[in-house]
Amino acid sequence: MTRTTTTSLRQARDLTAETFAQAFEHRRRFRGKTDAEAAGWLYGIARHQLSRYARRGAVSRKAVARLGIEVPTVSEDDLERIVELAELTELRQQVAAAFAELPPDQHAALRLRVVDERDYGDVAAILGVSEQTARARVSRALRRLADSLETNTTTPMEATP
Repeated sequence: MTRTTTTSLRQARDLTAETFAQAFEHRRRFRGKTDAEAAGWLYGIARHQLSRYARRGAVSRKAVARLGIEVPTVSEDDLERIVELAELTELRQQVAAAFAELPPDQHAALRLRVVDERDYGDVAAILGVSEQTARARVSRALRRLADSLETNTTTPMEATP
């Protein structure tokens, strides 16, 4: 794989992660009731993230080119150190623990849909249920994870006496 392809994949992953992080952070603002409304809301967030990325990137690239600066690359060790400094290890452990506590039907549905990135039709077929049931299981699992994480984490405001 070329460096450009690797960089593009990393950027796509970063944009996707930021889109879902924003959606998760602001999930209580979502007022839609259908999958189409949810998809539209998510695509709107993604479009906004991509637009911000493009604007920032254009300005940065012009400045770097004008100044003749070589941008250093981030190694896997650097990424691991960033995760460590951001204290994501604890959050990962909390997510893993909450994921393990899900009822088996929700656990399987969420694993297939989110971890294995299967579409709902595949999830339903693998689990031997209707697509609507697969969607409900994934939704319930995500709600349980969110509730568990909200219960197990405190904000800096809550942590201060």
